[in-house]
Amino acid sequence: MIGTQQYLLKSLKKCILHRFYRNISNMPIDDEKAKCVKDKGNEQKSKEEMNVNIKTQFKDYDSFLPDHKGDIKVCMIGGSESLMYAALLLKQFRLIKQIHVVDTKNSLSNAILDINHIDTSTRIKCFKRKHLKQALKEINIIALMDEINPNINLNLTSQFEAVSPYVCEMAEQMAQFNSESLVAVFVRPVTATLPTVSEIYKLAGWWDPDRIIGSTALDRMRMEALTANLLDLNPAFLSVPLVGGADLNTIVPLLSCATPINRFTNAQQDMLLQSLRSADKEMANIELKSPTLSDGAAAAKLILALAGGLSGFKNITSSAYVRSNVLPVCRYFTSELQFGPGGIQKNFGLPKMSSTEIMLVEQAIPCINKCIGMATKAVHYNRHITLKTV
Repeated sequence: MIGTQQYLLKSLKKCILHRFYRNISNMPIDDEKAKCVKDKGNEQKSKEEMNVNIKTQFKDYDSFLPDHKGDIKVCMIGGSESLMYAALLLKQFRLIKQIHVVDTKNSLSNAILDINHIDTSTRIKCFKRKHLKQALKEINIIALMDEINPNINLNLTSQFEAVSPYVCEMAEQMAQFNSESLVAVFVRPVTATLPTVSEIYKLAGWWDPDRIIGSTALDRMRMEALTANLLDLNPAFLSVPLVGGADLNTIVPLLSCATPINRFTNAQQDMLLQSLRSADKEMANIELKSPTLSDGAAAAKLILALAGGLSGFKNITSSAYVRSNVLPVCRYFTSELQFGPGGIQKNFGLPKMSSTEIMLVEQAIPCINKCIGMATKAVHYNRHITLKTV
């Protein structure tokens, strides 16, 4: 049994490491290799050469995440199962020195104790909700995660109404007790919860938009897996950037900017987009309330990207939903970002897109702005209720 557990942990660690070969560089694969993939006679050979080429380029990066020792301290707030899986994965990387888990539902203490018995150098400590101030002390990255497994059958407005009191309460305390940490928001729907956290920090006088990041990691993971399956490629070395919002209704995958292959038929593009946007419905059909395993893995990847940027590693990039000036008509927007010691180091904005992708972005903007409006109203409503109570 112990041997099986060790094998599983090693496999998970390798999976995340392979993703970072792609994230640390924007260097495209040359056109000859991209064309070779289309050649049926040399298809298998081209895939192998492509993967070897990437590994050769980044061979010195092997020590970055699993073996590179760092001093990053992470505080994860929530009570869902995805938090537990993310903590399990993060414990495999020496870049993370310490993990504080704030168990808001008093349901994870036994699991965290079990994870803490895994023989890696990263230490995990569990805190109750009332000890949030102590948990946030000397923390570099705060990950605000779901308090309960989200109900994916609810529409976006209902989802936000269910989580807004929790998000407002936690964000108020985060701004009060540790305003200088990077904040990664994972609570769904991120299209509305990220502006909520940002607005609270602004009202508290500690607003720095480059240090508050909304996760689109799960959507990107799904899109790249779907595209890789279609092309029969290794998903670890496929990149599909995202723009738009941060939920399935507003996210826009830029298949025209995918690497190493960006040529798809209209039928393929439609099929991939529909598969992405119906992912939650498919899970609901098999009686799964939420994507806990993949959600935890996606959260761990974004936290590791932020930790890499804080640690001074170069060219750490990912798509995320942030306060943005990319589109004047939309204050918050997803785009490709580069992370550094101060959080967001560079926003790459909107690349050249196809006419279909432009249309999808235009369709998403009203929904994004509606979410931003909901977030602003929720913040002021919750503050009003708090002041009346006091």
